[in-house]
Formats: sequence, structure tokens, C-alpha cells
Amino acid sequence: MKAINVLLALLVSFGLAFGVAELGLRLLGFAPPAINTEFDPALGWRKQANSKIHRESGEYDVTIVTDALGLRDDFSSTEIPAKPEGTTRMLFLGDSFTLGYTVEREDLFVDLLEKAWQREGRQVEIINAGTQAYSTDQALVWLGEHGAKFDPDVVALFPYENDIWWNAQATYLGEGKPLFDESGNLVSGELPVREPRGWFGSTAVGNLLRKSEKMPRMKVGDAGSMTVEQTSRLTAPPEPTKIAEERTRLLVKKMADASRALGAEFVVCPIPSREAVVAPETLPAGTDPARPYQLFVDAAKAAGAKTSLPLEPLKAAAASGWTPYYGRDFHLNAQGNLILAETLKTDLETAGLVPPAGASAAPIHLAQLDGSSPPPAAPGKMPKWPFWFLGLWAALGTLYTQTYKDESTGLGYLKVAGLLGVVFATAIGVTKLIAIVPPFYGQLLLIGLVIAILTFVLYKLGDRVGTIAELMKAFTLRGHWYLMPLLTVLLTVGSLLVVAASSPLIAPFIYTLF
Repeated sequence: MKAINVLLALLVSFGLAFGVAELGLRLLGFAPPAINTEFDPALGWRKQANSKIHRESGEYDVTIVTDALGLRDDFSSTEIPAKPEGTTRMLFLGDSFTLGYTVEREDLFVDLLEKAWQREGRQVEIINAGTQAYSTDQALVWLGEHGAKFDPDVVALFPYENDIWWNAQATYLGEGKPLFDESGNLVSGELPVREPRGWFGSTAVGNLLRKSEKMPRMKVGDAGSMTVEQTSRLTAPPEPTKIAEERTRLLVKKMADASRALGAEFVVCPIPSREAVVAPETLPAGTDPARPYQLFVDAAKAAGAKTSLPLEPLKAAAASGWTPYYGRDFHLNAQGNLILAETLKTDLETAGLVPPAGASAAPIHLAQLDGSSPPPAAPGKMPKWPFWFLGLWAALGTLYTQTYKDESTGLGYLKVAGLLGVVFATAIGVTKLIAIVPPFYGQLLLIGLVIAILTFVLYKLGDRVGTIAELMKAFTLRGHWYLMPLLTVLLTVGSLLVVAASSPLIAPFIYTLF
């Protein structure tokens, strides 16, 4: 019986340690990302049908909902309705830019464009078939497998610079994907089944420990290294990138042919990178951020496809005070999507790919790109810290004044506000500091800060650490598993109070907890 109790004590101790580690890692930003994809034997992955995920960062707060077909659209059934008479149906293909991975649907260029045309009395349907991390080859395979079901009149491709490298790879960060050879033949066949993430992989601890491929980098002469996705910016790219570029040109030609086989016009709208729109003050030697964009433009023209070219409108808008991209994230924000929608609207109407407007409908301009009007307010989300501050102030202030009734009530609330102000100012300052460095280094900075704090706590505890370890060992060996949670809480609180009493700099942060 004692052996069972000891085992239970060890299991409880392990569970407590795992819980603390899980909570800490999630606070440090190591929570596993929300996913809405599943394995697809031909495409590598596809979006799950009828799914809902929430994505949040310091720059956006987005909910992505898919319909019965696994699209970010409005199909309520797996049966695709027949195209209404006189309606032009457009099929938009691309990656996270097309899907709208960082904007709500009301801010996504796909939905902005469709609603604008419909308000003008034009009979247009736009189907959003964008999927995160898809490259041009996956868009081509998707079109071949599903395109005919939608009976499109227009097929539009929205490639980004990272398409180029992955168009010549059989995997994407460890995930199998389609691969076409230099002759344009699909050689990948049925892809290996992707192992599910499982419960452990869904934890922050599992996310940290699981083996995952990182974005590979390539050494570029004396300029150091860059990610393989960005090597197409080089004016003299290495041989593997040249192969990927040639493969990309071939895939654009095959998409044009596949679209025409469906009786649809093919349009290419390459999305430029932020650096191509707002060039940084210094560029690495031998690079041109607009080069990948131009590659798609040239490939489209060589394939006889129509184009919509947002680079110059985005540059003009940025020069007029617009902010088309997020600061840290590389995607277009709500302003950028608005500019892209206006560019597409103008170009596709000029190309005669859109039915005429209603007789009494006035043309709708989504964005004034000539600088005659100020840009719309930059999107942002309401910060949560004021609500936390007020809530904690009310709760802790009440507890303090009720505990120390001999003090003035106003003075008690003022003291609590001061302590909370120090804590929140420090936390917000650290958050801002982390936000201005790349995410990887931000996480390292945060981990280093946590390690420094824990080291400081252990230093202040001194010999008491040994006493704590002996006490934990004694309770475990005696099989007092039912007391382990209570013991852990008491030792934690006691340790924090000891540190607070010995350090006036740390005391405000610790006392605020109580």
C-alpha cells in the first residue's frame, strides 16, 4: 500500500510540475498554434470543413470559419449550387493572403470586391479557395481536382514570393506536398499520411519538444544568410533558386492552360512583399525585393494570361500615408486589402471580365488611391490591460481596505494602484521591447528574463532551497500524495514572501499577487 501511495505522490508531483510548465510556456508564447487543416493525399493538407479557429497576436485578432466545403466562404452544403444564369463566377486561388489569415472577412479583399460589385448590381460570385502555405503547384492540383465543379468564368491566382522556392520542393517544413518535374509532370503521387498532432502535441510542452523543421537558410556570399524563401530576391540567385524560378514559370503556364480547359479566363495578381512596397533604408547587396513580383508578371504575360498589378497602387498609397502591411507580420492588413480590392476592381473591369453594372447603380470606389483623401484609420484591437488593471484594482483594493480597516480607504486604493502601476508598467515595457525584435529573438529574450528571475529567487532563498527539497522528498516517500498540492502552494507562497521580504525591488510585484 505504501508503494502505491509513493507512486501516487510521484504522479501528483509530476502532474503539478507539468501544469506549471504548461502554463508558463503558454504565457511565454509557446502554445501550439490553432490549426484548421487536415491531411490530403493529393495536396498535402486542406482546410477542415465546418471548422473555427481563433488567431491572435499583438497586431490582429481574427476568427477563421470554414464552410461545408472547407472554404472560407458560405457554402452550407457539400453540393455546389449551379451557377445562376447571367452570373460571372470567379475562383480565387492562393495562400494565406487569399485566405485572409490575419484579417476578418469584412476586411478581406475577396469579400470587399464581391460585395462592391454586387452593390453595383453586377451579378458576380467570388469563391475563396485560398489555403495557408499553399504554393503554386498546390493551387494547380486543387484546380485540377475541384475547379470543374464550380464552373468558373475567371480563375485568379494570387502568388507570393515564397511560392517560388517551394514550387521545386517535395515537402514544406516537413509536410509532404505535390511536386512537378521540369517537364511539368506531377511526380509526387499519393503523399504519405501525416501523423495527427495528438493530445501531447496539443500542449505547449509537446509543442516545444516535438521535432519540427525550421525555415532553412542559405548562405549568400559575404552578405551572410537569408531564408531560402527570400533567395528569389537576389539579382544573381543560386542554382537551386534558378531551378525553382523556372519551375514556377512552367506552373503558371500550366495553370493558364488548365483554366482555359475549364472555359475560364486566367488572371495573375502577384502580391508584393512589404519590402518591395516600402523599401527599407538599406538593402542587402545584390537584392531586389520586387524581383519575385516581376517574375510572376513576366510568367503571366508569357502564358498569355491577364494580370492585375497592385505594386504601384500599394507604393502610391504608402507614399500618401497609408500603412498597407502589419509592422511585424508580413501580411497585408485591412488597409492593404482595401487597396488590393480596388486595384482588382479597376483591372478586371477594364479587362471586360465583369458583367455590366445596374442601370441606376453608381460606381463604388473602395479606396481613393490618388492621395486626395486621408487613409482610413489603421486597424487595431482594443488593449486588454486596462480592463485587467481596473478589475485587479477593484478586487485587490477592496481586499486591502477590508483587511486594514484602520487605514484611510482612499489611501488603501491608492497604494494598490501604485503597486499595480509598477507591475503593469514593467510588463508592458517588456512586451513592447519584445515586439520590436524578431519573434525568435523575442522568445529568447523572454526566456532569458524568466531564467534571470528564477535565478534571483533561488539566490534569495539560499539554503532554504535544500530544506524545501527535503520536505518534498519526505512527503513523497511517506506517500502523502493527497497533501502534495497543498504543500506545493504553501511552499510557493512562503518562498515568494521570503524573497519579497529580502528585496524591496521585487516586493511590489510579489505583494500585488496577494
